[in-house]
Amino acid sequence: MRDALKLILIGLSASGLGGCTYQAIEVDAPDVPPRSAVDEPEDWEKLLPGQIEQVRSAVKEWRDFDAAKAAGWKPFGGEEPLMGRHYYNDDAPDYQFGDALDFSQPNNLMYAEIDGRLTLTGVAYVVRIGPDEPVPAGFAGPEDEWHVHDLIDSINAATEDRPFLRSLASWWLNDTYFAKGDYRHRLAMVHVWTEWPNPDGDFANYDRTLPYRKLGLPAEWAGGVSLETARGVHLASASGCKDVIDGKAWIGNFSRKQKKALRSACKAAADRVESQIERGPDALNRVATIAWQDYQATYAAVVSDEQQRRIAAMTEHSHHAH
Repeated sequence: MRDALKLILIGLSASGLGGCTYQAIEVDAPDVPPRSAVDEPEDWEKLLPGQIEQVRSAVKEWRDFDAAKAAGWKPFGGEEPLMGRHYYNDDAPDYQFGDALDFSQPNNLMYAEIDGRLTLTGVAYVVRIGPDEPVPAGFAGPEDEWHVHDLIDSINAATEDRPFLRSLASWWLNDTYFAKGDYRHRLAMVHVWTEWPNPDGDFANYDRTLPYRKLGLPAEWAGGVSLETARGVHLASASGCKDVIDGKAWIGNFSRKQKKALRSACKAAADRVESQIERGPDALNRVATIAWQDYQATYAAVVSDEQQRRIAAMTEHSHHAH
């Protein structure tokens, strides 16, 4: 898994080289019989609390970000609103289909900047699976929300007009995996929120309280709000507009004109949200919802359908049952 994450790091942080559209990376994987999902244990409700407690005990040492950094945890990608930024470690397990998760060894940590310091929000377990392999059984029971990122689709989307980077990625994939008969290029991922209760559950993809915490507001202000409202609140944080624009701008290779229009719309939305903070949760949440919708309208008008397709291939979270 660590090598796959390194490639994502390259894709998200490298400077793009312009050029014509290059031949997409394709995988000629051998035909294998589809794998069956693993049945859940009947006593999963008794097993699950202990598994989650193992996770929380394991990450106590990583609540100190300096300790995590010293131990080799490194960032990839940017901070995702309502989630935080992912960190990987070369020494973390490379989980593959069929491996039992070691709940004491997540292979991703997630941090967000709160009160001026990087604060642990939770962890993720990432398991490499093949084209015909289901998501892992993972935790006991049906509550763990696995989603899948296809590494090949993501790379093709991010390098569609960056031929040199695509060529490098193709070589790397073949040398690291395909030439060795390893075709597990789909990344199944599940989050576990370890530091405070998530209103949507321990395994939710997002934590809608996080934008409020980042602004020093009570988590209770997020009670009952939609994800779009929480995203609107996030705009008012110090890196709010950067978080919602920069990653997508790189993937879609936005023009200067596009980035200027989005930054202007985002700043206007963020200013509207910030102006409502002192008026309390009702006013804040009402304006945050409208501000996010207005920004999204600008985004839809400015970003082409083709660019949106590329971004969706890189960032979408598709849910898969066990």
